[in-house]
Amino acid sequence: IGILIALSINNWNEDRKLQSEELKLLFDIKTNLESNFVNFKNDTIRNHKDLVEYQKIETYIKNNLPYNEELDNGFGRLTFWSSPYIISTAYNSLQTKGLDLISNETLKNAIVNMYEIKLVTIVQDYEQSELQIMENIVTPFFAKHMRRLHEKSLMLSRPNDFESLKKNEEFKNILSMIIRQRKRGFEFFREILNSMDNLINDIDIELQSRQ
Repeated sequence: IGILIALSINNWNEDRKLQSEELKLLFDIKTNLESNFVNFKNDTIRNHKDLVEYQKIETYIKNNLPYNEELDNGFGRLTFWSSPYIISTAYNSLQTKGLDLISNETLKNAIVNMYEIKLVTIVQDYEQSELQIMENIVTPFFAKHMRRLHEKSLMLSRPNDFESLKKNEEFKNILSMIIRQRKRGFEFFREILNSMDNLINDIDIELQSRQ
């Protein structure tokens, strides 16, 4: 009887230890997701500001307007975009300890889906397409037709000949491609922000229910 009681107490202590470890990991995952949510939201804001500047350039071209210094910022931002930086330290720790540590099967699947599918997709699909467009199309054209105004700011640029650029069909195609890519990015970010917000709430509910 004494041995059985000792084994029971030992098992109970092990269960408590595992539950404590599980809740700690869930809290850390929630904290990581909250940081990712803020980062992604800020990325969306910055990319939207860039989109406004690109569309301003497009308006000048469509209406055949003379160059204005207000376009320097838009041209300066043509080769930039806000990349999603993903914090996944807590999820990496969970993978090391074993996914089965999460007892709530639905919650575990949602966490795995977030890190293994949704966040991977935004990096491999959206981010990679941005990189390819910039490296193969935008930057080579930029180097030939525009100049950095580094004396004023590292973020400002100006075309060598705006009047010629307004008639350049290749540039119009590139500009429309960048604008389309930013809009496509907003769809990615909007969907993942919604999913992230829902997952944060689900983890919070789980933590509160087991306090």
